[in-house]
Order: sequence, then structure tokens, then C-alpha cells
Amino acid sequence: MDYKWIRPDMNLYHIGGSSKYIITVANSGSLDVDFYKYAQNFYEAAETVIHYLGEEAAENQDIAKLDLWYFATVYLYRQSLELLLKASIFQVVTDTTDRKDIIGQIRHDLKQSFEKLIEIRGLTIDENENAKWVLDYLADISRIDKESDMFRYPFGSNFKALFEKQTHISLAATHDNMNKAYMVIKEIYDVGAFSTQNYEAYSPRLIIEGGHYYQQSVVGYKYSRNSFYPYFSSYSEVGNFLKDKIITQRKSNLFMPMCYLYRNAVELGLKRVIVEDSHIDNAKAIRVTQKKKHSILGLWNSIAGEIREYANAPDDDTTLEDTQQYIQTFHDFDQSSDLFRYPCNKNMKPYFLKARKFDIENVASCFEELCNFLDAVDSMLSEIKDYEAEMASYYDYY
Repeated sequence: MDYKWIRPDMNLYHIGGSSKYIITVANSGSLDVDFYKYAQNFYEAAETVIHYLGEEAAENQDIAKLDLWYFATVYLYRQSLELLLKASIFQVVTDTTDRKDIIGQIRHDLKQSFEKLIEIRGLTIDENENAKWVLDYLADISRIDKESDMFRYPFGSNFKALFEKQTHISLAATHDNMNKAYMVIKEIYDVGAFSTQNYEAYSPRLIIEGGHYYQQSVVGYKYSRNSFYPYFSSYSEVGNFLKDKIITQRKSNLFMPMCYLYRNAVELGLKRVIVEDSHIDNAKAIRVTQKKKHSILGLWNSIAGEIREYANAPDDDTTLEDTQQYIQTFHDFDQSSDLFRYPCNKNMKPYFLKARKFDIENVASCFEELCNFLDAVDSMLSEIKDYEAEMASYYDYY
């Protein structure tokens, strides 16, 4: 197996002379167009994953993927809706200051975004069943995930897990409902009006239980309710899956969604080590993750000393120094965790106005190598804590 591991010559921007998978990332600077392009890319990424789950994974009865990949899949869909709503708003609102004000108001709230879109376009929903359905559906998503964090992290800012009990979620319902919401909003972008087309869909709820056993995602297991593992695994594995699709099917438009999934996996991997495996007091560990938020470098600096202490590596081993290069590179490239999921920053300053080339295989490898390292660190520190607990129990007994 080609197991990827930290290497001393990591270079995120390296392009191999014989590489077949080069992508040029460039935005137009026209935010309505760029947000629409990103929306399409995230939507296709979600569709690619959910069709795989409902077909090949279901046929192979691959329960692990059916369950774990749910979080990343729903995030991809949710992000596509957010991007599409903002693209439609920016078609009408063209002043930079006005755009900043609106984004500051709606943030990640899909219901509020839809209501703002209806308002600025002068539309009414009373006589359109599609519009009423979408409003109810987005209201349900906002009720569950107003800040766009419940499918990225195991608990929200209030430390409450999304799934309090084991839940069997229909992937068919998830697909059909997301598809209907996307198509209805897309129609507004395309023609400025609500669609009258009939779309197959379920009741306007995000989480619908039931369906065929091998077309369900089962989440909310008691033992892992607040665990980072399902999310880390979901984002890193789906990132790998999208990489394979990009390479085997030439779907270079999935590059940005792939990169975001990997990037969030790195953040999850660091937070997992800090909260679940470090010797930092749990309350303090939570405060560290809240304070550092999306800062890969800040999270790494909070735990690097402990990793070094317990790794007990030989003097000539450069793994931790090499890892520092990965951390610094990803931090410098995307400090706010928005470079791969939005075409601009919160001040409406566009990203990638100057075209930049990347070697897709190299970028994916850099992320995968760091994810594998963080997974190994988790195992190391977890074993150490288990041993210490066992020894403490032994001495308490005697």
C-alpha cells in the first residue's frame, strides 16, 4: 500500500514535471458568478458522494461509509445552498458595502438568506408551492444548523451534540430534498423567478428517518456522541474519495470541495488530539479549541510540546520539524478556513484573482500525509493515557 506519511521535502505548490493532474484556480472577481461556480462545484461533490453511497456502498453493504460519510456529505450540500443563495443575492446587490452588510446580517443562516433573497427580488411565496416548501425546509436546516457547524464538528458552541440518540437517516430523502432546494433556488438565479416544475421530495425536513437498511446513515451512537473521530474520518475519507474521482474521471471542478474537506479534517484531527487525548484539563482543552477556532497553527502550538515529550523520538528524527512545515504552510495559505469554501473573504475581497496552478495529486498528498500523522498521534496519546489509567487503578487497588 502507498501509505502517505510526513516527508521532509513537503511543498504545497510543487508541480511535477510529468504530472497529469494540473489545475489552474482562477476567479473572475464578479462575486455573483464566482459564488455560483462554487455552489455548482460543492453541489456536484455532494451528488457524487451520495450517489456512490446509495449505489456502490449500498450494494457492497459498506456500513462504515454509509454511516461515517454522512457528515461531510450533508455539509457539501448545505454549503452549496449557502453559496447559491448568496450568488442570487449578489446578482441584485452590487455595492460592496451593501454586500458586506447583508452578509453580516445573514451569515450562514439559510432561512434568513432565503427571506432576504425574496425581499430584494420583490418575490412572493404565497402562491408557489415550491417556494413555500423551500422556506420550510431551510427553516428546518436553520433550526438544526444555523451557524453551519453541526455537521463539521461533534458539538456546537453550546457543547450540545446534534444527535442525542441513535438515528437511522434516509439517504434517499436527504438526496431528494437537497436536490429540490438547490434546483428551486437555482431557478431564481437563472431566471429571477420561482420554478413551477414538480420535484420529487419528502416533507421539508433535513433529517428524515427510515428507508432501505443499506441506504441509511446511522449516527448518534452513544459511545461516540461527542467524539471527534466520526467527523475526522468522514472529512478525511470523503476528501480521499473526491481526489480519486478528480483523477479517474477528470472532475477538476471538485478540487475546492476536496481541499476544504481535507482542511477541515486537519482542524478536526488537531482538536481531537487536544480534547480527547492530551493531558490538558478537559475544560481548558475546550477553551483552547474555542480560542484558536480555525487556526491550524494555534491549535498545533497548543499540543506540539506534549507530542514531542511523549513521542520520545531519536535525536536524528525530523518528523516533528517536518510536520511543523506542513502546519505553517496550511496556516499561511488559509488562516480563516474560508479560502476553499468561498470565493472571497468577509470583506468581499476576492480570492484567486491571479491565476494559480496546483498539482492536484501533490496537494491531496500533503493533506493526506498530515491527516495520517494526526491519526497516529491520536493513537499514541490514547494508548499512553490508557496505560496511565491502568497503572493508577493498579496502585489504587494495592
